[in-house]
Amino acid sequence: MQSFEDQFKTKKKIDLYGHSISFIDVVPAILKNNTPIFIAPGWGETPKTFKELIKLLFEAGFRVISVSHPRQDFRLITKNNISRLEFQKAEIILSIFEYLKIEKVNVVAHSEGAINAVIAAHTTSNLFKIILLVGPGGLVDNEGFFELVSRFIGNMIQGGGKVFTDSVARRHLFRSVMETFKYFLMNPVMGLLEGSAISRTYLHDFLIDLHRNNVTIGIIHGTEDIVFPLKKMKKLIDLPWIRFDSIKGDHNDICEHPKNYASIIQQRVLCDE
Repeated sequence: MQSFEDQFKTKKKIDLYGHSISFIDVVPAILKNNTPIFIAPGWGETPKTFKELIKLLFEAGFRVISVSHPRQDFRLITKNNISRLEFQKAEIILSIFEYLKIEKVNVVAHSEGAINAVIAAHTTSNLFKIILLVGPGGLVDNEGFFELVSRFIGNMIQGGGKVFTDSVARRHLFRSVMETFKYFLMNPVMGLLEGSAISRTYLHDFLIDLHRNNVTIGIIHGTEDIVFPLKKMKKLIDLPWIRFDSIKGDHNDICEHPKNYASIIQQRVLCDE
């Protein structure tokens, strides 16, 4: 069995409509749980952003899959008020599961990743067991694009301060910033379109449908998350079957303090077996 580092460096690929999609799939020698965990990256994020979290879950005995979404708009789908870009990412996720012959999967989705992961689950709910949404996008009603951008800028300022005050976060911050920077530069126009898609997507009813189809929904929210604060998702309070976990930290804390999140993820995944 290959080491974590060797597996993480080995990028697997699928072909979708003539485009090559890169993803990682790390499998420990001994599995604690037969259901793999898919990490759905948010805007500007890749598997490298979550490397430490993926390693922790791997070492705990979990198979982990994640994807690098291409910086191209295939212009495949337009439906309702949700951007085709999010449907494209959802289709990529489902195509990876089909390629790997995944029968059931648990999902950890961060930020924008919550949107395309929920869309994927809504399309093929029988594949999904548990979806943990971390600082999720797509659940703020009547969101404005410029309002969202201003909160993202505030989050960048908030994160910059950690360079001087948080030695643990500092170790992970550079990787996260570099991945976001590369992600945006590869297609700046698409980056702006993705931001627009996030701001005008609202998936409250999708969560209700998933619950009816026996998919367990959980939300992990940072108490200092200013990008998607829980107070802006007021209607979630009316959904008593959602499991909430509050954790001290901001929007990017899952990348900066992955140990805290690995612990919650393991508890949630194992207790629902």
